[in-house]
Amino acid sequence: ESFVDDHFHFINPKEVNIDSILEIASALIYRYGIKGLVIDPYNELDHNRPAGITETEYVSQFLSKVRRFARKKDIAVWVVAHPTKPIKDHKISAPTAYDISGSANWANKADNALSVFRTSGNEVQIHIKKIRFKEVGKLGVVDLKYDNKNGRYSVFNLKFKSNSAD
Repeated sequence: ESFVDDHFHFINPKEVNIDSILEIASALIYRYGIKGLVIDPYNELDHNRPAGITETEYVSQFLSKVRRFARKKDIAVWVVAHPTKPIKDHKISAPTAYDISGSANWANKADNALSVFRTSGNEVQIHIKKIRFKEVGKLGVVDLKYDNKNGRYSVFNLKFKSNSAD
């Protein structure tokens, strides 16, 4: 058995919607004691938005449902959501949670927000854009370089914003 087989459970629900995913996750919590859930990607879920509800309202309800589940079950939940495409001829920079299609609620409701930004061929930046609870981490940027030989990323620079309250 491999590390992945021992530590990860991949789900493929018949109905690819948030309710089915959370139902399966509940069973995995009970059966295996999972401590985290990654929903990837958000845009491939079936979103049956009721008539008369805006996309902003729908995203708010979706994120509230996920957040309540995470807190009730005491697990971490990560939702992978891709930003809208950059406008041509504009400066390319690391996206923020406000750049995700659908709603500013991605920025407002998230406890933490990270952005992955490819700067060049083998270099990637992880931007820590939001940390709600300071014991979880700090805002900043981590520069990573991909090694083609071993297939891994390594850190070559850490830049954290200082906080005078710390």
